[in-house]
Amino acid sequence: MPKVIPLSEDLFESTIRENGGKVIIDFWAPWCGPCRSLGKTLETLSAEHEDITIYKINVDECSSLTEEYEISSIPTMLFFDNGKLIDQTVGLLTKIDILAKFH
Repeated sequence: MPKVIPLSEDLFESTIRENGGKVIIDFWAPWCGPCRSLGKTLETLSAEHEDITIYKINVDECSSLTEEYEISSIPTMLFFDNGKLIDQTVGLLTKIDILAKFH
């Protein structure tokens, strides 16, 4: 079952710190067409890979995080492994390209 989880600014830091595994943060907006396409890919990915946790952050609701991570285009994804930021991407990626970020 897909598990793409909405995340708010006030829970961001504790969520990243407490999650010791692979995490993807998807910065998106409901009005963004490419974001909706990527969202479908991320839902499929989450159903197929239980070792990856995926969170969505609405840029319209979380301006502080958007500024902190210098998000200027969406969709943007942050990749964390054991609480450490390992990569940041902008635009659509395939499922294979997303998985490659952790290898």
